[in-house]
Amino acid sequence: MKAIHVRLTGMLLMPACLLLMPACGSRISNDGSSEDSVQEIIKREVVLSPEAQDMLNRFPTPLDVTTTLQTAKAPYLFSLCNPPANLNEYFTEKTKALNLGVFSTDLAYSSVYQRAEEIDKFLFCTGKLAGDLGIGGVYDKDLLKKANGYKDNRDSLLALVRTFLSGTSDFLRRNNRTQVAVFVACGAFTEGLYITSSLCQFAPGNSRIREGILAQKGNLDKLLLILGEYGSDSNIKPVADEMAKLKKVFDILGAKNKHLSPVDLDAVVDITGKVRDYMIK
Repeated sequence: MKAIHVRLTGMLLMPACLLLMPACGSRISNDGSSEDSVQEIIKREVVLSPEAQDMLNRFPTPLDVTTTLQTAKAPYLFSLCNPPANLNEYFTEKTKALNLGVFSTDLAYSSVYQRAEEIDKFLFCTGKLAGDLGIGGVYDKDLLKKANGYKDNRDSLLALVRTFLSGTSDFLRRNNRTQVAVFVACGAFTEGLYITSSLCQFAPGNSRIREGILAQKGNLDKLLLILGEYGSDSNIKPVADEMAKLKKVFDILGAKNKHLSPVDLDAVVDITGKVRDYMIK
């Protein structure tokens, strides 16, 4: 592996939250303590190798996975999404970034199925977390209004969602927020794998859902390569260890034509569910 260079960055300053997000500042938690005092601020940035950086830059948006589900005629189950009420449980920059990825996948899933009420909820969640992370400027102030206007036009709705999902990634790349971008990608990938594996369990005879899961193996390999460049970084290592557990999913699924027993499917959902729980709870 090529040598990597570490640079220490100063405390990340959160700019004024824009548009959809409430005003920033030092907020007070329920126990009366300042949220800023307990925030785990990401201070270390690793300069990725050109290969890893290119992989991160080209990492697919959640729409690529969720569109496959709609094509496979899988059902929409809101219960598989991270509950919007969990939004208030994320206080550190790390958990905010992970769940920006998680909620981005839930937004993409809802958008593909044109679920207007759910889209509104997940637009708010992603907008709030983006604002907390200092990237709220990628969210147009009329985004909710536009989304509601497109609720009967699937192509326009998906184009709108794709634009601001890509805009988030582009903002992080341009501003050298690499570690945040990695967390977002991990959260989005894990949520996508959890939803698809749960739907595979729900409809075990739907081979296209299973093929959609198997198609994600290459993306997991890329994420593990990127995470590996951070070595024993204290922020990244726990996430890398959790993501590595997802390799077992593809070992169980095996080849495309392998017969899967109910026990196999239970194991797949159990593995993805536990990794997801690490991120959302």
